[in-house]
Amino acid sequence: ADSASLATKAAVATRLNSSRLLFGAARFRSGALLFGACRFRSGASGRRVAGTASVSQAEVEVWAARIAALPPELIEQETLEDIGRLRLGRQKGVYNPKSSSLRRAYDCSASLVGGVLSHRDPLPDLDHHVDPRGDPVPEVALAGRSNAGKSSLLNAMTGLKPGPGSASVSARPGWTRSVQLFEMAEADSGEAVLLLADLPGYGPLPNTPPKERTAWARLTRHYLKRARRLRSVFVLIESSLGVTADDHAFMDALDELQRPFHVIMTKADLLPPAELAASNVLVRADASRHESYAGGDVPMCSSRSGAGVQELWGRLKLGVELTAAGVDLAALEAGGGRRGGGGGGGG
Repeated sequence: ADSASLATKAAVATRLNSSRLLFGAARFRSGALLFGACRFRSGASGRRVAGTASVSQAEVEVWAARIAALPPELIEQETLEDIGRLRLGRQKGVYNPKSSSLRRAYDCSASLVGGVLSHRDPLPDLDHHVDPRGDPVPEVALAGRSNAGKSSLLNAMTGLKPGPGSASVSARPGWTRSVQLFEMAEADSGEAVLLLADLPGYGPLPNTPPKERTAWARLTRHYLKRARRLRSVFVLIESSLGVTADDHAFMDALDELQRPFHVIMTKADLLPPAELAASNVLVRADASRHESYAGGDVPMCSSRSGAGVQELWGRLKLGVELTAAGVDLAALEAGGGRRGGGGGGGG
């Protein structure tokens, strides 16, 4: 009986010790995860890394320091009002499935009509894509650093979530490896509004051979140099990262090719409203250093939450209409037409 009792006590002790070890390990792991998550979310650098898959910590910290050092009086009241009206910025309740679905509007459709795989390939003939007047629709391009959100924005403009849509999307930088041309049409009438080229991203591409990066750069330059109907390039800048050295290098190339460009700030849900407004001021100032910058204000949007996307599509259409009507957009901007200047990028 004593032997059985000892054996039972030993078994209980073993189970108890193993339970303690298991509980202790689980508690340690959950605590580490919880602490790590809290530290990541509360840390200024951590929250800016979110959503930027091809960014170095040094670049994040440099932009954060510039935002913090910007005098508040340089931020325009109109920019702050736009952020509040469009529900931009990282705010409580802005991103949830219901509110984001309500913001998505099926205002346009995107149909893949052509592509270019290599700098040796000729550009497709798209002259048969015309507007209701029979004139060729204008062509614009989306460019930006890898993972800046080009394809996600294209999908969001058609009222879809960033992932599923006409343009293939991935969190891995360098997913878009060709020039893809889409016809953007009015959702209700089906009338063509513009052709939109989704260009390969530039900048650091982890685990991508230099030979491939060089090929994509040559492909982009091939398109920009030979696209005779191209009216403007829209350079996408991440709101939490700003204009990087890679962006400046691309803008230098646009200066050399004499291609006018506008700027759109993406991922506007990553910064609080005040910091987003400061980032907007700095992005405009940096872009203005380049001769080919077409001016105007810098629209902001978030493909993830849908905020600002519908308004961006409206401004692109307005630019096309003003250009078709013979309005001098440069003169309009110089005369103080801030809204017209921003929307005028579509032409």
